[in-house]
Amino acid sequence: MNRKKIVFVTQNKNKVFDAQKLLPEYEIEHIDKNVPEIQSLNLKEIVDFKLKYAYQIVGKPCFVMDASLFLDCLNGFPGPFIKWWFEKTVGEEKTCQIAKLFDEYACRWTTVLGYFDGKKAYFLEETIRGKLPDVPRGTNGYHWDTLFIPEGETRTFAEMSFEEKQSYAVTKKLFIKLRKIIK
Repeated sequence: MNRKKIVFVTQNKNKVFDAQKLLPEYEIEHIDKNVPEIQSLNLKEIVDFKLKYAYQIVGKPCFVMDASLFLDCLNGFPGPFIKWWFEKTVGEEKTCQIAKLFDEYACRWTTVLGYFDGKKAYFLEETIRGKLPDVPRGTNGYHWDTLFIPEGETRTFAEMSFEEKQSYAVTKKLFIKLRKIIK
């Protein structure tokens, strides 16, 4: 049986792995391209730019994703600047120290998925609330999974199995919505 192919434009191989596990009925065609991210506080605007750029590269229906982490102790910062925050400057240890300094650990994780079918763009958004740990914990997952404890849990995403994480994480919810659009 031939599976329907969908194109995912990302340099993040972990996101591709997640898509392959969560969308087993589709063949995920991975286009490994650096898609520029505009700097904006508007998540849809960021994903819209990435999606238009990606479609110009592949010339066929495709999807992109972008995640943000909003820290309550910093009035929502870094939000969509989390990649720069996490990978280039502050990192996971100092993020926990900042929350500890303010004694405010609440945060939220929002991911936006953009899909363009060649005629219409779709923007899907999911948010989960949680908190930061005192120190980064766990070895599973990627990005800031070591920093995020979903509401109702005591473990970070990085301390959970893939299946446990997906019972909380937004990715599975986004892919359920994407399925409905693609069908």
